[in-house]
Amino acid sequence: MLDSYRYSAGQFIHPFFVYRLNGEDVDFFLQSQSTYNFKSLKEYEYHLISFLDSSAKVDFYCWALKTPSEVLLLTPLKLADQAHVRLEKFLISEDVTINALGIQEWTVIIGPKAYEYSVATSFQGSLFEEPAILGQQLSQVTPSIPANEIELWRFLNGSPDLSGDGFVSEILNNLRLFDLSLTMNKGCYPGQETVSKIATRRGAAFSPVLLETKTHQTPGPIYIFDKKIGEIDHCVEWSGQYYSSAKLLRDFRVAEMKLRFTKDGSETDSVVKYYPMLTGSKKEKALELYYAAIDAFKVDDYQNTEKLLKVSLELNSDFADAYETLGVILGRLNRFPEAIELMDQLTKIDPTSVLAHTNKSLFLMKMGKIEEAEEQKSFATIKSFQKFGDDAKLKDLLLKEKLAQEAEWAKREDMFKQVLEIDEEDTLANYGLGSIAVERSDWAAAVSYLEKVVQADENYSVAYLSLGKAYKGLGLKEKAEESWKQGIVIAAKKGDLMPANQMQFELQNL
Repeated sequence: MLDSYRYSAGQFIHPFFVYRLNGEDVDFFLQSQSTYNFKSLKEYEYHLISFLDSSAKVDFYCWALKTPSEVLLLTPLKLADQAHVRLEKFLISEDVTINALGIQEWTVIIGPKAYEYSVATSFQGSLFEEPAILGQQLSQVTPSIPANEIELWRFLNGSPDLSGDGFVSEILNNLRLFDLSLTMNKGCYPGQETVSKIATRRGAAFSPVLLETKTHQTPGPIYIFDKKIGEIDHCVEWSGQYYSSAKLLRDFRVAEMKLRFTKDGSETDSVVKYYPMLTGSKKEKALELYYAAIDAFKVDDYQNTEKLLKVSLELNSDFADAYETLGVILGRLNRFPEAIELMDQLTKIDPTSVLAHTNKSLFLMKMGKIEEAEEQKSFATIKSFQKFGDDAKLKDLLLKEKLAQEAEWAKREDMFKQVLEIDEEDTLANYGLGSIAVERSDWAAAVSYLEKVVQADENYSVAYLSLGKAYKGLGLKEKAEESWKQGIVIAAKKGDLMPANQMQFELQNL
């Protein structure tokens, strides 16, 4: 049911406690007091913002809506009182008036098509990491989303509760609010120095992720070898799996890492998932639907295939593969006029497409329009020759790029080899030569250099990534696996999550 809103739009109504801020200094006040770069917010837009105390703990969060003359703060009901206290506390000499408007019901239209329903008085922004508009007195233009679906969507994407339920004042870096409401390097605000120090020094010790398991999990601490690695807060079931919100120790916050943890005396296998679970641009969602359509096509479910491909094209009107696939399917169903129209659309978005003319020729032939079919066949032949010419140009360009790359490698090699003449154990030089060897697919040479690196400095996390690739290139899959597993542990401890995630990705594909 949730997918129907994710691929179009739905709506719900939610109560907020609303504060109205006006005066000459409103923008300056919110810029200097909140975690968000308020200067970037345009009129009739909104954004999630947080307000911290001097120790970087979150006092409250809200959604700031900007109009030409004032700013509205939509505050979760349970945080309304502390929001008022926090706002008044730091208001000293600024020309800002704070008016409590009380509880108001606001309509939310959310989903990739949400902006299509914008009106003059609505605000555009993002909720649950999806396009969404906020407004009052919006007409019932989209299906209503049930409360349980709203909560599931919010939970899986790690968005803060709209009512403030379960809010605990913690340092911003430990919360999803760090990702959703913070603009890095925006300038000073209360708590900014602490937030920046934690962020630049390997990040928070414990931060939120999702744990995917086969069984339901209850709240409480989780352990590995009697060491507490985190704590589970809440668990939901979705799409045949269970997902628990959990704060994990830095060493274990690696995407797709498999963890076997102990809780309440029993062991559970889990997989680490990053927030958000359900995000995706229109193009990404269109691709999801395209693959789902292919799966339906494999089992001859043409009706569902057609439906999925049409929704895919609604989300991405430039999706050439979807036009071509849907056209072929309609052709199989002898719906030739519709199939031909799709091939014409494919030609418009991809004038180089040979298949558009080839398929159209076939459809016209089956309709008995021989002359038109022959004409389309000629167009296909011409574009094929043009494509061969373009391929020759591309090959020439790739050759030039390859020669330039070889020259760059030779230059770097010479520099690194000069360093090794002075110190043959130099880790940077050995890593540099090993990386070049990996790029050249010279696996044996890469191993000889990179093994020296990890022997000299066992904490050189990125070297394990390249070394694993070299082992894999030599067909030594067990050694590649061993290298990447060791590298993940080291990288995670150091807070080097980029190479850690890359190694986890390589492990999955091994």
